Amino acid sequence: MLVDTHAHLNFTEDKEGWCRRAKEAEVNKIICVGTSVEASRKCMEISEKYSSDDLQIYATVGIHAQDGKSDVDKFGSVDKCIVELRQILDQVENDNRRVVGVGECGYDIYLEGDTKQVTSATERKFQKELFVAQIRLAQELELPLLIHCRNAWKETFRLLERFQGSTSKSRTLKGLFHSWTGDWEAAKRVLEMGFYISFSGIVTFKNASRVQEVAKKMPSDGMLLETDSPFLTPHPLRGSKNEPKNVKITASFIAQLRNVPVDQLASVTSKNVGRLFGI
Repeated sequence: MLVDTHAHLNFTEDKEGWCRRAKEAEVNKIICVGTSVEASRKCMEISEKYSSDDLQIYATVGIHAQDGKSDVDKFGSVDKCIVELRQILDQVENDNRRVVGVGECGYDIYLEGDTKQVTSATERKFQKELFVAQIRLAQELELPLLIHCRNAWKETFRLLERFQGSTSKSRTLKGLFHSWTGDWEAAKRVLEMGFYISFSGIVTFKNASRVQEVAKKMPSDGMLLETDSPFLTPHPLRGSKNEPKNVKITASFIAQLRNVPVDQLASVTSKNVGRLFGI
């Protein structure tokens, strides 16, 4: 069975269809990822409403770097946004383990030549503040971080290494880099820190040779799979809206790259999910 470790079910009106087609594609777990306070709340509600015996849905609470300004404008400060995330967690009963991570969070930096406006120094500082607050929350709750990293490898590694060095063995920082876009040198550093690498449909793109190199070279016990639905639809379905069932396409592509049976890849990545998230 397959696990989609990163999907945004709150972005679709067709939740029942997504779930039905996921089950048909042998997906038995989906993690619905929060990108704002409101999205985090909706993810938790979706996990409770749409889970079934043959498809378990889990949630994370987090604030994406690009959504942070709106939440801070609404709630007043980064600290107050974290209070809101805590309140969502407080709604979860002690025996309900549906909230399994913090994020997605991290840096979303645009440089000269990118399609969006260049990220200012002020915005970089804000993104760092928001990221640090969520690292601390994950550390305190002993939950995995789901890290978004665009054009900020050095900054991200510096922060993670700083916080890893400040934790006791019982609170070791853990997590994953979602929708991997880095090269092999960056991947080796991630794996040395004990973090996981999650591959989205990007790995199937014709211009994604460095991502494919990582998917081929890296040890299987550090690998996870995701869709980032409704974004990043894998080849050959690009141009259509992505959904969790398509994690099977990504799994098949990586299995072919690594010259292993897709069932073997599905099994090992599912075990990795169990180790990281406890599900």
